[in-house]
Amino acid sequence: DGTYDPNGFTNDHFFPVYQGVEKYRLQVFNRWGELVFETNDVTKGWDGFYRGSPAKQDVYAWKAYAKFSDGREEVLSGDVTLLR
Repeated sequence: DGTYDPNGFTNDHFFPVYQGVEKYRLQVFNRWGELVFETNDVTKGWDGFYRGSPAKQDVYAWKAYAKFSDGREEVLSGDVTLLR
């Protein structure tokens, strides 16, 4: 779905950008299904760290639960490639 480079000039955090979201939960998983990041704050994205250290360059799966201001609720998912 996308590429994320925390050392890039404009892309310091990964988060799916969705307008009109009222409630939100983002989860990021490594290739073994281990949860490496979770937030309920739509303005807070994953910085590419896991347990205080830079996560390995790899493909990570993400899942977002979103409730929109128009009442819609969606579960969105995809993958993101972390580059170092």
